[in-house]
Amino acid sequence: MVKKWLIILTVLLFSNELTVQAESIYSIKHKDQVKPEFEIHVDYPLFNGIKNKRLQEDVNENVKETIDEVVREVEKLGDQSNGFPVLYYEEFTVAENKGLCSVVMTAHISQGNKHDSRVRSLNFQNDENGIFLELKDVVDLSKLNIEVNKIISNDPESFNTQQFTGVRDNTAFYIKDGELFLIFNKYEIAPGVFGTPEISIPFSKVKRELPQHKKAVPVPKEV
Repeated sequence: MVKKWLIILTVLLFSNELTVQAESIYSIKHKDQVKPEFEIHVDYPLFNGIKNKRLQEDVNENVKETIDEVVREVEKLGDQSNGFPVLYYEEFTVAENKGLCSVVMTAHISQGNKHDSRVRSLNFQNDENGIFLELKDVVDLSKLNIEVNKIISNDPESFNTQQFTGVRDNTAFYIKDGELFLIFNKYEIAPGVFGTPEISIPFSKVKRELPQHKKAVPVPKEV
């Protein structure tokens, strides 16, 4: 009897593992490079389950280009390190909400006592006619700025109220459980101790209808 239950348990665990793997639309890749001038430790997604295969190629290429751009910057800083190596660590998350897929990538770069963190998101509709989507495609920016201003103004101890002039067009974002999440760069709207601050707003307050047809375009570059 014990042997029988062990067999059943093994089958169930194996089946569950297959289910989890089948549901994932990406695998995790790693890039590590260590030299006296710099260290690079990067995790990034390689998509293999996007329904529009042409879009999938573009998404993977954009992810790679985003990382390569930071790597080039780190190598350049390393050449001017003056004894202080540059440390670059990249992490990511993937959020899916009713077909909208968001890849949120955060680059942490430090050199000596200088620390910086930047957040970028690559957002796209995962269906047969999938397209890239920018923040302005899914929200009304004027309504969004009103809501963000309310949050920042109501918490002056956490946010730099005088520093916020409006949400950037390429501010990182994702949508989950009816909430729109905005992720800002380090120092952008709050002191550095808060890292990359995240603000959530009910999506229904700022939502706009998605365009029916839009040409797939590369993710906008960081300003």
